[in-house]
Amino acid sequence: MTKAIEVSNYHQIKKNIDEFGYVIIKNVYKKSDLNNLKKRMLDILHYIHPKKIDDLNKKYFQVKKFNKKLKGNFFDMLQHEQTLLKLLYDDRIINIVRKYFNSKVIFSGRPSIHIHDSDGDRFLEPHQETNQFARDFLFIWAPVFDANIDQGSIVVYDKSHKNGYYKHTPNNKLGSSHIEKNIYKKFNKRILNVKSGEALLLHSAVIHGTWETKKKGFVKYILCDRYNPLKNIPYLKDSKFKTKKIPHFGIDYNSIND
Repeated sequence: MTKAIEVSNYHQIKKNIDEFGYVIIKNVYKKSDLNNLKKRMLDILHYIHPKKIDDLNKKYFQVKKFNKKLKGNFFDMLQHEQTLLKLLYDDRIINIVRKYFNSKVIFSGRPSIHIHDSDGDRFLEPHQETNQFARDFLFIWAPVFDANIDQGSIVVYDKSHKNGYYKHTPNNKLGSSHIEKNIYKKFNKRILNVKSGEALLLHSAVIHGTWETKKKGFVKYILCDRYNPLKNIPYLKDSKFKTKKIPHFGIDYNSIND
């Protein structure tokens, strides 16, 4: 299931999420809006290192070579950039989430731009989306440049959301939360092609991971957020629950219910 669906076709969008755990939605972002976002990212990188380079990817690698810590600070600041927030909170996408969960209240989990470059420093192994306000939510993944087998993309495991949440472990190079291979190998693996301007919506329980960026000198920028509905939020149901976000570990996600 890789065919992109029009943003107005809610029936097919819901059907694809229910059946496969994800859907690609086309014609979400205009080229002019994404170009504006690229310019804003360049402005931030120029502020860190004033030497002018107009190519976003070359500028990124210049700053990375100049100071990796400041490159990381660039990533941290992006989640507060207004151009990004305007795109992530597009009414059409938010209304899809509202309808899908039958909830008028939607919380933003963590707006960001995920960045994976051809150096392969941030390779995320197969995992589910956890550590958010709600147990179940929709995760948006929208590339600034075309995402494909060469420029880097996302790996999804069809229908892996249907059995709920699996045990995660942090015993990899990054210390990030991931699922053991004996679990995700049971599902059909698919490398998605997602064009610039399209948006991938994934159910939080679908298993997914990074497809490496093979094109040398290329950077994959992905608009991301977790749209949490007002359902299955322990923090608002149990006064003993001290943290807003459900912990990655030490709790049975499948036992959380309203």
